[in-house]
Amino acid sequence: MIFNKIKDRIGNYDGSIGICYIDLRTGNNCSVGNCDVFPASGMVKLLVLIESFRRIEEGTLKKTDRYILKEEDYPKSMEKTYGALEYLHVGTEVTVEDLYKLNAITSDNMAFNILLKLFGQEEVNRTIRKYGCRKTRINRALLDDKESARGVKNYVSVQEIANLLLRMENGQIISRNASREILSILCNHQKVRILPYYFGENMEIAHHSGFDEREIMDMGIVYCENPFILCMAASADNTRDAESIMRDITWMCYEHSKQLNQNRIIESGMLD
Repeated sequence: MIFNKIKDRIGNYDGSIGICYIDLRTGNNCSVGNCDVFPASGMVKLLVLIESFRRIEEGTLKKTDRYILKEEDYPKSMEKTYGALEYLHVGTEVTVEDLYKLNAITSDNMAFNILLKLFGQEEVNRTIRKYGCRKTRINRALLDDKESARGVKNYVSVQEIANLLLRMENGQIISRNASREILSILCNHQKVRILPYYFGENMEIAHHSGFDEREIMDMGIVYCENPFILCMAASADNTRDAESIMRDITWMCYEHSKQLNQNRIIESGMLD
């Protein structure tokens, strides 16, 4: 039923769009459209967040480790930037915890690039491959005009991120405690244009999003009475239609999950 509703709402969307839905209570799921690969936009920040916790867990990195901002860290790109770090002066000292939280919560591009420089992109890719991500990968830093001009892109698979979030919800990413802490950080993500749009602050949602001129995406877990994973991405010359479609699909999935929960309560009452 939800598959047909999602498909109908997408309609004849002029672009590539992929939707993946997983009911966390039953495991029932559906995928609509292109759930394969999209240019990753800001979704790569989830990957360095995971790598941060892997290193903290194994003891090669501490949350309290210090990093001093250098001239070379500041964005020189003509692209629009996000975050607070670029407004701090050279020589400002920040902690690793500051970096990975800014990276995930405010989608700070400079924080992402610093962490990627510290870790190395192949190390991050190696870590996420252990969790089934074969098509999702980092190929360059953000705001890198030279690599961007060469056509080098980061990529994300809607299906792989959905499976990654499922494993995280089950405590299987790094460790149970690390999974819980990562999800707690994602619940504070400040970009609210899609998954949280109709809920405001009335719904706990662990998610991360990504936006640029041709790509738009939001992927996360909606913690309603019948919680579900919803990962969505779209690519087109005009992403406004995709943004509206994704907002509506989020609400449709919520209504669907609410109905499932009501059905379960009724069936439970009948059994009693």
